[in-house]
Amino acid sequence: MSEKVNIILNNNIVEGLRGETILELAKRHGIEIPTLCNDPRLEPFTSCFICVVEVEGLRGLQPSCSTKINEGMRIETDNEKIHRARKAALDLLVSNHYADCIGPCKQTCPAGVDVQGYISLIEKGKYHDAVALIKETNPLPAICGRVCVRPCEVACRRNLLDEGAAVGIDYLKRFASDIDLNSPDKWKPGIKPATARKSP
Repeated sequence: MSEKVNIILNNNIVEGLRGETILELAKRHGIEIPTLCNDPRLEPFTSCFICVVEVEGLRGLQPSCSTKINEGMRIETDNEKIHRARKAALDLLVSNHYADCIGPCKQTCPAGVDVQGYISLIEKGKYHDAVALIKETNPLPAICGRVCVRPCEVACRRNLLDEGAAVGIDYLKRFASDIDLNSPDKWKPGIKPATARKSP
């Protein structure tokens, strides 16, 4: 049986088990600490710093996934300093993460369109670039934006949030395509140069 230690967790005295991490202690006591890189099947990697907490007497914030508890430790898991640090860590992670994962929207799109990529371009106001990206795999985005049955929206991870609906992917495709079709400088694919080959 593990030796029990007394911990002050968010101003409450709780019992912990010697050798467990702050994250494990918090979970056992119903306190949720966000994580990205933590997997209970693996040794802590401590790379994302999303799970940081404040431990009295220790310099800086500590990753809860790898910091072991000790008798009398005073731990704070939720305050403004921690929120700012977690947000900064997340901002750093996503700052170099421009649509380079294959999302469920692209995986379920019958045309294999880079949905994340063209939504990002639309958000930046680059409608012609968005249409160019769509037309790499789908030559008729204005039509598909009107008749598609939208399997991408069913698979959209935004459905997991409490926002009520997925991103309106077909509406965005239609929107960008209509702007492009109605503009004087419509996007046109480049014409490949002629070769010296003669057709049979």
